[in-house]
Amino acid sequence: MKNRILLGTGNAGKIKEMRFYLKHFNIFQTFETLTPSDFKHLSEPIEDGTTFEANAKLKSNFFYGATNLLSLSDDSGLMIDKLNGYPGIKTARVAKDLGGEQKVIDYIFSKFENEPQLKATFHCSIALIGKDKKLICSGKVQGSIIPTHRGDRGFGYDPYFIPENNSKTFAEMAVEEKMILSHRFNAFKILANQIL
Repeated sequence: MKNRILLGTGNAGKIKEMRFYLKHFNIFQTFETLTPSDFKHLSEPIEDGTTFEANAKLKSNFFYGATNLLSLSDDSGLMIDKLNGYPGIKTARVAKDLGGEQKVIDYIFSKFENEPQLKATFHCSIALIGKDKKLICSGKVQGSIIPTHRGDRGFGYDPYFIPENNSKTFAEMAVEEKMILSHRFNAFKILANQIL
């Protein structure tokens, strides 16, 4: 029977990136990758941790407990320097509450109307949990957010985020270019080093 690993998210963008990084770093190449949608009645846990690391661990523990499969989950978010890290671990929830990422960006820039861009950090924590594994790794990328949507690739806040030493948003970049500059790449690189 083929070994299997569960990617603990319902976010299609994250699933695509996780599969890319598992292949890129040659992690679990012989494993079949599954997602929660492959299981009937498998819900997602309430993310009530106080840090990205805690939420990633909470999700992987939940999926491992529900399926007995090696589970890989992440928690990631956008942190604005001038807003003391807001929206941070509530990034996805804030977007849902306000009606989408553009509404969040509009809200942020309403506080800084004369700023063409704001310094920000994308953070990602990933947790790998199974019978014999318990690893938690974090990565980040620094840059700036802009008030207007640019680019049609990526997902979430990619059209608003410009990494340091670049002029393009993540959503304006070729897919692989974005992948190797991202916060998720940096977290998976650490994970690969710990596993291999």
